[in-house]
Amino acid sequence: MAKYKAKSKKVEQGPPRPGAIPCAIVIVGAIVLVSLLFYAVLSSSVK
Repeated sequence: MAKYKAKSKKVEQGPPRPGAIPCAIVIVGAIVLVSLLFYAVLSSSVK
């Protein structure tokens, strides 16, 4: 039988991924653009 070692837990964690903030900005920008598009379509159909 193979021996399994318990994985040691690291207490110290590094900083979050550096690409997380630009990714969040892109996602929020896409949501804003889609909502503005819907608003423009709906407001032009009311007139």
